[in-house]
Amino acid sequence: MEFGKIIKSFTSKKGKQVVFRYPKEDDAEAMLDFINELITEDTFIEAHSQLRTEEEEQQYVDSLISDMDAGKKIHLVVEVEGKYAGNAELRKLPHRKTHVGELGISLRKEFRENGIGTELLKTLIELGKERRLRLLVINVFETNHHALHIYQKLGFRRAGMVPGAIHFKNEYIGEVKMYLPLIKDFRL
Repeated sequence: MEFGKIIKSFTSKKGKQVVFRYPKEDDAEAMLDFINELITEDTFIEAHSQLRTEEEEQQYVDSLISDMDAGKKIHLVVEVEGKYAGNAELRKLPHRKTHVGELGISLRKEFRENGIGTELLKTLIELGKERRLRLLVINVFETNHHALHIYQKLGFRRAGMVPGAIHFKNEYIGEVKMYLPLIKDFRL
């Protein structure tokens, strides 16, 4: 993995310059600010309400880089006009599921609904194909209608829902399981 390597750059719907790149070792502080902002916002992420510490985030970044070097994970940093705007991950599942990649995407509130998430998802799909994965999967909060729409628009299919799997804003909501075959002859 080449630290900081730019994977894609484009102009957003709102005319902002967007870059998707691999992480750098010095991203830990920006990543910490980002995850703590999402936790404080209490948005559609599985992280709990306790803010992360610098030490916890540095451990996460070190583990992330190790997993990327081992080919277990792809992690993309999203920058908009040079500002850390979000990240995305494609994690290759272990053991009998090495043909499956699990996705995760998160963006700062100010950069959502601007086409960036859609481009990020398209990029992850292409990276999954390049790595010869056969199937991508993602878990989505049932109340995250915007994300569900984007995934369906890009070909993801709903496999089912686990009712009450997520405790979010003082209620139990379902977790939607979605998948996208990456090869034409994939058996369903």
